[in-house]
Amino acid sequence: MKDVRPAQVLKRMGAKELERIGWRQMVGAGDGQRGAIEKYYFGVSRLDDEWSLVIEDNGSLGRADELLRPLSEGTTLVCLYRAADGSGRFLLLEDGAVQLDFDPQAPNRRSGARVDALAQEISAVGIGAGGDATAGAFALAERATGVGLSLEMLQERTYLFSEVPTGQRKSQ
Repeated sequence: MKDVRPAQVLKRMGAKELERIGWRQMVGAGDGQRGAIEKYYFGVSRLDDEWSLVIEDNGSLGRADELLRPLSEGTTLVCLYRAADGSGRFLLLEDGAVQLDFDPQAPNRRSGARVDALAQEISAVGIGAGGDATAGAFALAERATGVGLSLEMLQERTYLFSEVPTGQRKSQ
């Protein structure tokens, strides 16, 4: 998210910080949640002077519009999500409004206010041309934010490991 600091991210989401952790703890601690879940677990870190990163390992926060839309109020939010089944999502929100929403694995079904305006950008990064859709989605995010992500950059960060309720109850 642009111009929203990590502590502000947590406040906007109604999340609780549990601890501060490094990359290996963030992505190597477990194998994700299954079934109905009561909480999302994620990390937040600052990428540069403008952008904060929310990262979740093997979860479904990237599909939680009830959290993502309010999180984008007054700012820009870029979401990359990839499910265990290989489907995914690229979501660009500005002030709660969907600018672009599509699965990079199935790029012909797109929605949002800027679908036509961003079509050339989507093609330029190779999405839909038979290339690596995940790499294309990261390249599209880099174009949208001006921030390139690298494994080294992610490994250097400290993350506010946090939780937020989903509104669901665990199945018995």
